[in-house]
Amino acid sequence: ALLLFAHNEMSLKRVVSLLPSATEILALIGGSKMLVGRSHECDYPANLGHLPVVTASKLSFTTSSQVDTQVREAMASGDELYTLDGALLKELKPDIILTQNICSVCSIDTSSVARIVNKLSPPPLIVELNPGNLQDVLDDIIKVGKAVGLEEEAKKVEQGLQQRISDAVNRAASANLAREQANLPRPNVAFLEWADPVYVGGHWTPQLIEMAGGLHPLNPPKSRTEGGDDGGGKSFAVSSAAVTASDPDIVILSPCGLDLEATEKEAWLLYEQDAPSDWFANLRAVREGRVVCVDGNQMFNRPGPRLVAALEWLVALLHHD
Repeated sequence: ALLLFAHNEMSLKRVVSLLPSATEILALIGGSKMLVGRSHECDYPANLGHLPVVTASKLSFTTSSQVDTQVREAMASGDELYTLDGALLKELKPDIILTQNICSVCSIDTSSVARIVNKLSPPPLIVELNPGNLQDVLDDIIKVGKAVGLEEEAKKVEQGLQQRISDAVNRAASANLAREQANLPRPNVAFLEWADPVYVGGHWTPQLIEMAGGLHPLNPPKSRTEGGDDGGGKSFAVSSAAVTASDPDIVILSPCGLDLEATEKEAWLLYEQDAPSDWFANLRAVREGRVVCVDGNQMFNRPGPRLVAALEWLVALLHHD
């Protein structure tokens, strides 16, 4: 038994995760012991905080407007927003690196990783996750499972999440049927992924809202017949006039990368603007007290397993459960 245990420990893949959602996936399928390094953003599960950190951000946050300026200036000059510690990476000797190429603003991207990884000998396998919708996220669970030798465990996790999704969608459908019978419209949601400038929710978020029985007119999900992938595509900036014209029943403020405390501060900055910039305070949803601040890192912004919990939360929010 002791020899078998030693063999199993030695056969574990050495994994460095540069993506918080990938870290969550690996932990959920039972691969926490494989992690030998993580990104500075990988904060869940909390018991992985002891792992070496191989990335850092060049951005410093004070307000969303200030960060937007930093990002625009960096992109205009060709500067990268994140650093990767190549010396530490070499020391960790990973077999696999989990990363992404969906957004160079949110996390370090594959091209930046490849420039350093290609210098390692032997070079680790790069597993790139680029989901555009909820099904892609579930598929990524299987993809990570296959890469690390935990495919069966990944399939069981994926099946459990699929069942929770089905249950949530059924609850939403029942609630919307009751709405129709009462001649009530589906809830109109404005999901704001950044505060200044205002960016609307993209990728999987519009899909989650519609699955939960709501509408997201500022950026509705696009079906495959419409040339989309059932998600909303990349988040994009909209004018305050567009948000006002959409007349949302509910505003969800979930800035990418901000915790709840920082999100609440951003909400107050929007609310306290003087005329003629007082559009947020004059929204019907705001006047009637239907604004929800969310810790985006823990719910919507990371394409990992907890998006299912975000869907369940949306169903409860939109239908007063």
